[in-house]
Amino acid sequence: MKKTEMTWLAMLAEAVALVSGVLYLGLQVFYGFCYGTDPFQVVMNLAVMLLVYVGLTLLAVYPERVNGLSREACSGAVRTCTVRMVRIAKLIFVEGLLFACICDVMGQEINAAYSLVVVVLIAADAGYYEYRIFRLLRERKNK
Repeated sequence: MKKTEMTWLAMLAEAVALVSGVLYLGLQVFYGFCYGTDPFQVVMNLAVMLLVYVGLTLLAVYPERVNGLSREACSGAVRTCTVRMVRIAKLIFVEGLLFACICDVMGQEINAAYSLVVVVLIAADAGYYEYRIFRLLRERKNK
């Protein structure tokens, strides 16, 4: 999405995701250093987070790739919904990792169902926006 199309709320969501991502990376290094975690495991945690974050950021820049639409079909409200879906999924993903990492650093054990809750939230976000996109495309086709 172009900078001129971003609202203050979208900029806030991007800033929170970025700061949370950097904080997660720092906490992973801290946790690995202080608790003697295998360096390979720390590097893998960092690599997975960076790859998913960069991938979701690229999907927000090129939203037509999400649904395989042409640039013309992915315009207006369809584009807005797609960018919001990706941005919210990125925010849920980063905040979910950050919360788990903070709990690890504090020595608190979280329930195993926590990961399932994060995945369900991301799936609910994707399902809601995909349904809206489907309806918008159907309305365009019927006109």
